[in-house]
Amino acid sequence: MVLNRLDLVESIDYKGEDMEFYEDLGQYVYEKKNIIFAWDEEPQEDYLEIINGLVDNYYSHLDEIIAFMMPELREMYGEINLDDVQDKLGKPVIDYNLRQLLYLEHTFDYEHIFTIEFADDKFEDLKYFSVDG
Repeated sequence: MVLNRLDLVESIDYKGEDMEFYEDLGQYVYEKKNIIFAWDEEPQEDYLEIINGLVDNYYSHLDEIIAFMMPELREMYGEINLDDVQDKLGKPVIDYNLRQLLYLEHTFDYEHIFTIEFADDKFEDLKYFSVDG
């Protein structure tokens, strides 16, 4: 589990091709195509296969992910559209162990963290959206 999720994005200075362990976070971290992946325990050997699938599925389902968040976002920030949200979301973090998709760098405000719980690696079964902070 991320000890301080707001520090996650700021503390990552990812330079490698392999999963790296960040002691201050207590997590293994990997970044690909502008998505940060986090594991609490060292992932199995097939983690790159999992990451490649998650990357493809995230980008192919981004409109649906945004649509899932849209009612609460509109309640908080007024009339916004899909493009507004996509422009403001920032770099996502996928916490694979917790099955959560987090937006820590969004520019709607600087007080909240957006979290979506997902049940499958295809992002077709989104369970819960929360705004924390």
